[in-house]
Amino acid sequence: MTTPSLQPPYDLALSHAWLWAKACELPAARLLGDGTGLPDALLLLVALRNVRRAAQLAARSLTKPEAQRCITDALAKFDAALPGVKEARDVIEHLDQYAVGTGNEQKALLAATPSLTRAELAARYSLRLEGTYSEPIVRVGPYAIEAVKVPGTAGRLFEAIRAAADAEEGRQTR
Repeated sequence: MTTPSLQPPYDLALSHAWLWAKACELPAARLLGDGTGLPDALLLLVALRNVRRAAQLAARSLTKPEAQRCITDALAKFDAALPGVKEARDVIEHLDQYAVGTGNEQKALLAATPSLTRAELAARYSLRLEGTYSEPIVRVGPYAIEAVKVPGTAGRLFEAIRAAADAEEGRQTR
């Protein structure tokens, strides 16, 4: 009997990145199409965060400088194209705090501006759609995610993870 072995983490990251990049496409397409709305915005934020998390998994397991550089550069480009993904996802994941104005960022904002009420803090961090029908923007607090950028950006991060895994294994880039 053969004992199953765990794949290298960068290969696992590649599988997860592909799944989550694909999971980004559906809500992004709906937001860009019929404007289904806030449920798709929620799904989009979770999927984006997990594509990025898969890249971080790969980065932690890579040993070759070329492979590490590939992931580092790709994460920097992802963050530049879609700033605030992690923070926006944190807000929606901690809805029990942000809905009532007691989230971590809201506490910091309250400390800086004591005149704000909890209702005002809650309103500032509510999930909403802005922009135009053809270029919707998912906004959570100060974070704005442009839906039109999502499929390409998530796909490029997946491709960078694949290139990094190839470099780690000494394979020719696909």
